[in-house]
Amino acid sequence: MLTHFVFDLFHFDGKFFSTLKYLLFKPGFLSKEHLKGRRADYLHPIRMYVFTSAFFFLLFFTFFSNNEDLIDLETSNTTAAGVITKLEKNKSRYEGLLRDSAAGRPLRFSDSLRNLISSTDSDLVIVKRDTLMKTRLRSLTKDHMSGITFVSDRKGYRSLAEYDSIQHSLIPAKRDGFIVKTFNRKLLQLNEKYQWNDKAVMGAVLEKFLHSIPSILFTSLPLFAAVLFLMYARGERYYYSDHLVYTLHLYCAIFILLMISMILTALLAIFSNVLSALFSGLFNILLFYYSYKSLRNFYHQSRRKTVAKFILLLLINLIIFIFLFLVFILFSVMTIH
Repeated sequence: MLTHFVFDLFHFDGKFFSTLKYLLFKPGFLSKEHLKGRRADYLHPIRMYVFTSAFFFLLFFTFFSNNEDLIDLETSNTTAAGVITKLEKNKSRYEGLLRDSAAGRPLRFSDSLRNLISSTDSDLVIVKRDTLMKTRLRSLTKDHMSGITFVSDRKGYRSLAEYDSIQHSLIPAKRDGFIVKTFNRKLLQLNEKYQWNDKAVMGAVLEKFLHSIPSILFTSLPLFAAVLFLMYARGERYYYSDHLVYTLHLYCAIFILLMISMILTALLAIFSNVLSALFSGLFNILLFYYSYKSLRNFYHQSRRKTVAKFILLLLINLIIFIFLFLVFILFSVMTIH
């Protein structure tokens, strides 16, 4: 099967590698060739996208699948007085949650809060006695914060049954709307499923969202092409499909460049984090330059117009991606089982 896949993809005639050469070193050239009908010598844009995106996300999930540092407390960069203030605020919050959790939540939740209060008291004594111990406080570690509720505490609901009961007792005009009700019920279901464990809920949502990133990028393809179609409607005549082909080639190039960046950045980090960060920054500049260059080579407009449209394109697509991220985060929350 693997042999058949490789044969079918590359045809053993170097088509992929010749396409890759033009894709990386002549931005916009492949899209222009496709526009002129010279397509036999190059890999089809959709096929190229499927192949490069598959390898990119394989590498992406390899790099990020084991990242469990969901909460960065940074107590090492905080003064002792700041840590004491944080501990006192945490203790006050835990005591308030404990008073509100007399009924409705699992016993494990109340026990977790009592343990956090006790641990916070101990840490207050420690840090007041020796300020150098501020980075070794048990109550500020992620593991000891896992008993805090996720987000449903903002309205005081302690269980799904309680929420449904309160909503049923209200007159129809005072009840939550369909969207708010559905969202609140899902959050309460997640809290109950994960025993009010903040870290577990956030981890489940994050994992679901990370695996939706390929769908986000795929969804953005036709939207990106539509923006180009509108931006270049008055110039040389292009069909929507031409903009879509250009977008596919651009995404493929960015996938490949990001893969190179991730690998080299990880290798440089072994020797020097500063060098790795510097290389990553320079590579980001290269990505912007490549995108600008491909835009100018394909659409053949002046530098001034291309720069102006490139900046506008970045702003519009930033808005599009923010919208898509919010939609898919919400979708991730609502589809966790």
